[in-house]
Amino acid sequence: TLAALVISFCSLAYQIWRPGLVQAADLLMRFEQNFFGPEKAKQRSLAATNHIKNPEDFHEMEDILDFFETIAMLTRKRALDRYMVWHTFDYWIERYYAIALPYIHSRQQKEPGLWADLNWLIPELEHLQSKTGNGNVALSPDALRAFLAEEASEA
Repeated sequence: TLAALVISFCSLAYQIWRPGLVQAADLLMRFEQNFFGPEKAKQRSLAATNHIKNPEDFHEMEDILDFFETIAMLTRKRALDRYMVWHTFDYWIERYYAIALPYIHSRQQKEPGLWADLNWLIPELEHLQSKTGNGNVALSPDALRAFLAEEASEA
């Protein structure tokens, strides 16, 4: 009887958990389609191009940071799975965050809650990165410039 009860409980827990995972995957795929779609590719290109021309220009990058902030908030609230977010977006989140960090800090002096969930997500992604055995990648200025050039060519 006890074994049947445990099996029933595990089956129920799985039935409750499974739809949540499917919904999280569906939501993540929608974010992925948006991020790699023509409109966001154009925005990313514009942000990178403007920043290459003027390293103090983060105006166009704000939309991208806001996009990642939404992903971070949904991850923090467990609507998105951390591993799936890391697997799908870590490359871009990590680099945009590294490039915009001085700007983020400056804006947070005036608006402390701005991009707060993104600040939370970064160590979470770094932790997942370290678990893969690759460790945290040191992003040199040259690597960030190459990333911006890659993004500028997106549109």
